[in-house]
Amino acid sequence: MLTRTKVLNILMEEDIGYHSGQELGNRLGVSRNAIWKSIEQLREDGYEIESRTRVGYKLVGGTHSLTESSIISELNYPTNLCVFDSIDSTNTYASNHSEKITADKPLLVVSNKQTDGRGRMGRKFFSPPGTGIYMTIGIRPKFAIDKALYVTIATAVAVSRAVEEIADVKAKVKWVNDIFVNNKKICGILTEAGANLETGKIDNILIGIGINCFSPASVPVDIRDSIGAISKTRNSFSRSKLAALVYNNTMEILKELEPKEQNPAAIFETPTSGAGGPKFLQEYRLRSNVLGKRISIFPYQGATPIAANAIDIDDNGGLVVEYMEGPKMRQIESLTTGEISIRVD
Repeated sequence: MLTRTKVLNILMEEDIGYHSGQELGNRLGVSRNAIWKSIEQLREDGYEIESRTRVGYKLVGGTHSLTESSIISELNYPTNLCVFDSIDSTNTYASNHSEKITADKPLLVVSNKQTDGRGRMGRKFFSPPGTGIYMTIGIRPKFAIDKALYVTIATAVAVSRAVEEIADVKAKVKWVNDIFVNNKKICGILTEAGANLETGKIDNILIGIGINCFSPASVPVDIRDSIGAISKTRNSFSRSKLAALVYNNTMEILKELEPKEQNPAAIFETPTSGAGGPKFLQEYRLRSNVLGKRISIFPYQGATPIAANAIDIDDNGGLVVEYMEGPKMRQIESLTTGEISIRVD
């Protein structure tokens, strides 16, 4: 852990007034000059640290800044962390720097703002500064390409758990990649994979996650009625802590997809919950806000919607539907691609 991260932890967790440079240096086994440099780095990250001659340092503001130091201090798993105030797209950055993704050390890219954020089907993803988290987790998985759909599902569960831990809300999931709070979308997930056609395995998976933490000052008219935020109160929780929680939860849940260590050559076995599929799939089913409802299916962008009933989520993560119109009327099918919306008629 970096010295500045250790200093930040002390200043944030021990609210006893001022901490002298000598005291901090003694506790961390570094020089007073190293402490001073760490304080200056934290100030550059956006922390407001008051200093008094012969007294010491005190954290007085900026604890909600989305910074490298504040994220690292909350991480439970190793990562190559890159934090930006503004970026075109965290997924694009991760794709262009895939060399930073290793089997033992995933890449975590976090930004305060995106200028060219994107969602599914090439849509723009609204990414204003100061109110959200825009992040990408880049992994080199040990599982086969046919397990890729589970990654989005695992991430949806991870985000839902993190949101509920950070705020007093209930998170629901709209198949396959949207998180809802109070019937409004607060998060979208975009998963992109790079496959090796020779081996049939995935070289890397980029998990893009955009979370609306606080209500922005203005929202584009076309999405004003559909998107929400975790909290209407600005800075009611730490965005850095939420970003770290999402990463920690995702890493923990994805362990379920790894082959069994005692026999690496064995055929992949998905740990089951008794209901079928990996353990986290049952939680995903329970969090669904579409099962038992009438939905509209959009097989591809621009397609005419087809009315259907959402019946179940199968063991592979597909949405089981019963068509209510068209040539497949009354037929039951499991969807693995496409978009859906909940009908209000």
